[in-house]
Amino acid sequence: MRKSNKTILAAGLCCAAFAAVPAWATNGTHLTGFGTKAQGMAGVSLAFPQDALAAANNPAGMAFVGHRLDLNSQMILLRTEGRFGGLDNEGTGFALVPEIGYNRPLNDRWTIGVSTAAGGGSAKYDDQLFTGASDGTEGLYQSTVVLPTVTYKAAPNLAFGASLALGIHGLNLENLPGVPDHGMEFATGAGLRLGVMWQPTETVTIGAMYGSKIEMGELKGYSDDVLASVDGEIDLPEQWGLGIAVALSDRLTLAADYLRINWTDTQFHDVFGFRDQNVYRVGLSYQMRPDLTLRGGVTFADRHFDDDFVNAIPLIPAIDSNVIAAGFTKDFGNGRELSGGIEYDFGERADGSGPSRGAHMDTDFVVLSVGYAWKF
Repeated sequence: MRKSNKTILAAGLCCAAFAAVPAWATNGTHLTGFGTKAQGMAGVSLAFPQDALAAANNPAGMAFVGHRLDLNSQMILLRTEGRFGGLDNEGTGFALVPEIGYNRPLNDRWTIGVSTAAGGGSAKYDDQLFTGASDGTEGLYQSTVVLPTVTYKAAPNLAFGASLALGIHGLNLENLPGVPDHGMEFATGAGLRLGVMWQPTETVTIGAMYGSKIEMGELKGYSDDVLASVDGEIDLPEQWGLGIAVALSDRLTLAADYLRINWTDTQFHDVFGFRDQNVYRVGLSYQMRPDLTLRGGVTFADRHFDDDFVNAIPLIPAIDSNVIAAGFTKDFGNGRELSGGIEYDFGERADGSGPSRGAHMDTDFVVLSVGYAWKF
C-alpha cells in the first residue's frame, strides 16, 4: 500500500506542475470555486470542507478531510462578443484547469498538505481588436497559487490552519495594436493564508479565512508598454471571508459564505478598473444514497469592474458575476470516488461609460468539472 500511495502522490505532483494554465472566472480572475465539490455548490466552502482542495478556500478545512489525494480539472467554455473602438468583434475560448490537493494527518491534532488555486483570463478574437484587421488578437493571463498547509486542532471541534501562498503568474499578448510580441512573461510572489473552523454544536460549523495580498514581481517586456504605468507589476488581491454550515438532517447540509476580494489595492484596479467585490454564496449537499451525494448552489456578486474600463477588459472577458451550479459525488468504495459539476454564469451586458462610451461586451460562460479522489 505504501508503494502504491507514493506512486499516486508522485503522479499528482506532476499534474501540479501543469496547474498554471489559462482560465476564466467570474470573481475577477478567480474561479467560482476551487475543487469539483465546491464548484458544484457555486463555490460554497468556507465552513464546509469536502476534499483536499480545502486549503484553497479555508486552510483550516484541511483538519477535517482526512488522508486523501484529489485530482480535478475544470473545463471552461466561453463565447464573447462586443464592440471595442467602434468595431464589432467576437471571440471564443476553451481551457482545462487542473487542480490538485493532498492532505495527510500526522496525528489527532496535526495535518500537513497542499492545495492549488488557479485563475486568470484569456480570449481569442476573430479580428484584431480596435482596428478590425483580419489577424485576430489573442491574450492570456494565467495565475496559480500553491498552498503548502499545516493545521492544528486545539480541540476536536476547533481547528486552525495556515498556508504559505506561493504565487506565479504569466502574461502573453499577441497582435494587440501598438504592442510588440514579448511572448509569455512570468513573475512570482509570496503571501500567507490563515483560517479557523469551529463546530459549536454537532450540527453547526463556522469558518473564517484571511488571505494576504501577494506582491508579485515584474512582468518584463510588458513593463515597457501595456503595464508601464504600474512598472510591470500586478499583485494578487487580499481576501477574507466568513462561512456557516448547518446539518439540517443526517443527509442534508445547508451552507453559506460571504467573501470579500479587495481588488482596489492592486494594479488590477489601475489597469482594468477592477473594484472590490462582495461575493454571497449559498448551497446544499444531499446524500441521496450511501454512495451518491448531490449538490447545488448559487452565487451573487458585485460586478468586479467599472464601466469606464469596458474597452480595457476584452482579454479578461468573464464579466458575469452570478452563478448557478450543480454537482455530484459517486463513492465506489475502497476509498475511491468520482465527482462532477457544472456551472452557468450569468449577468447583464456590460455597457461602457466615460472613456469607454459606445463600447459594450456580452459573454456566455459554462464550466464543467470532474474530479477523482483516493481516500487512504
